[in-house]
Amino acid sequence: MTVYLGDAGNIELTRDSNDLITGTIKRSNVNTAKGMFSFNFSSGTFVTGDFVEFSSTSTLSFISGWAYTKGSFFVSVDQLDGLRLYLTYSNAVAGTSNGRVALATPGADIDVNCKILNSVPRVLGQIVRFELSTDREAVDTTGLGDEFRNQYSTLITGSGSIECIFDYAVTGETEAAVYLHNLLLRQQFGSDFKAKLYILSEGQAKGVNAANDSVWYEIIGVMTNAAISCATDQIISSTFTFVTTGEIKLRVQTVTSGELLLRSSGDRLLLQSTLTGADDNLYLGEDL
Repeated sequence: MTVYLGDAGNIELTRDSNDLITGTIKRSNVNTAKGMFSFNFSSGTFVTGDFVEFSSTSTLSFISGWAYTKGSFFVSVDQLDGLRLYLTYSNAVAGTSNGRVALATPGADIDVNCKILNSVPRVLGQIVRFELSTDREAVDTTGLGDEFRNQYSTLITGSGSIECIFDYAVTGETEAAVYLHNLLLRQQFGSDFKAKLYILSEGQAKGVNAANDSVWYEIIGVMTNAAISCATDQIISSTFTFVTTGEIKLRVQTVTSGELLLRSSGDRLLLQSTLTGADDNLYLGEDL
């Protein structure tokens, strides 16, 4: 038997929301010099790094050179809930003029619909520990005259917690703890998310194909509690609790992955494995 340590675990978060909000972008709310705009949404609705789809019945004319009724961009949110648009996540979290989408003053006010799209999964930084508990409810079906109690299994529920070191500065393609704090405070988009909870990651397992073995859970969850601990002699830490809202999947990857190269050798075609380097003859008309 093999014993594993928790240092091989990590969490991949995907920002997600099924909610839709509407608003009106007024001409006076577009600042072309600063590349910033706003409209009538509640404070905390958007979080820097969100991948937002904007759509309208008319052209999104507040975006310079944009001739379409729909567009998806990463947003950067300032202290006054002003929005700036970017084409990449890294530029959005940096919040500088580099890579910022230019804006234009629209000819009239524009009614828009906004939806947060599924974006690329990103690793949550500085995780200390996480837990996931799955429970299955049971219904008592014992009848009169039965000598033993009968139970029937029904719905599955899940809940868990995440503890990590607090950080608010996002670098590269990672997520920081401050995003989960903001997630819980959202009013219009809700606090749902998708996550992969890795127990073992590629290259860290000890199985037969250790370089490619992975074990992880896939969940859709709702954040229910966010706590922060701040003491003079300790590292500031954040603890989050969640419940699952859909199917819980346990994935185990133990198949060695690799590629096959097709190359010629004289009058023959050979299939060569990138892992073993072994060649197999391929004859005309043979199925791969």
